[in-house]
Amino acid sequence: MLKQSVLYSLRLLMVAAVGGSLWLAGLVLFTRLIPSSPEDTTTSTDGIVIFTGGETRLQVALSLFEQKKGKYLLISGVNPESSLSKTVDQMPFKSQVTLGYEALDTLGNAEETAAWAEANRIRTLRLITSNYHMPRSLFELRRLLPEVQILSHAVVGKSFLKPKWWIHPATLSLVIQEYNKFLFALLRRPLEDMQEFFTAREKT
Repeated sequence: MLKQSVLYSLRLLMVAAVGGSLWLAGLVLFTRLIPSSPEDTTTSTDGIVIFTGGETRLQVALSLFEQKKGKYLLISGVNPESSLSKTVDQMPFKSQVTLGYEALDTLGNAEETAAWAEANRIRTLRLITSNYHMPRSLFELRRLLPEVQILSHAVVGKSFLKPKWWIHPATLSLVIQEYNKFLFALLRRPLEDMQEFFTAREKT
């Protein structure tokens, strides 16, 4: 009995070691997906969308829209209590700006953007969000808008401008949290497909 218990514990340790190694390797690959600059700063697109979450992102989005880098602008995930609507009311092309209040997370941002893009016949789109948030944002958005050309416009925070930013605990912690959310997003779709499959079978 003791021997079996020891073997079971060793197997668990091996599984944990392999799982940890795969997770760590994935984290290294994920850091390489984080852009260090915008993909393209000159090309104009049908629309510009910003996934809210920082004042700098908003400033970049409004600046690009004022430079006519996009015909339409969506600000997704707006806090209903914010004063952003007053800012938009003062803009010369406010009729082409949409404030999205429905999104509560990145998936919600993507769903809100997809509905807006379809309503405005968007075929080319510039996505603005923080650089560490870009991989997951692109994954969610491209899944819903496979026929739309999406340019990533990463806003790089000060913490990512430091040499060897990954050795700074606060920045590394932020990246690890985002990496885990990215993994969940990757796994969620197959699970949803399986659920739809079994639900369809039950109805037949």
